[in-house]
Amino acid sequence: MEKRSDPAERSADRERDRKDLREWIEEWRYWLGGAVILSGVWGVRCFHEGELTFYWPVMSLGVWAAVLLALAVWPRGGEAGES
Repeated sequence: MEKRSDPAERSADRERDRKDLREWIEEWRYWLGGAVILSGVWGVRCFHEGELTFYWPVMSLGVWAAVLLALAVWPRGGEAGES
């Protein structure tokens, strides 16, 4: 990996990293909102049936969380024109 020596480039890289982190955290907030809604639907259904049933939201929430985690650990591709 090549080190950047230009302070402006390093500053731009740090700003891009902060922006990426903010966007990633925002996606987790969407995930949490989805988890609350799906869990509410599951809870109402369980209440209506009078028993706890399989927690079906785990499937969709698990896939969504796996994608978000993959975005966090997957190496980011270079910008157009970078080698």
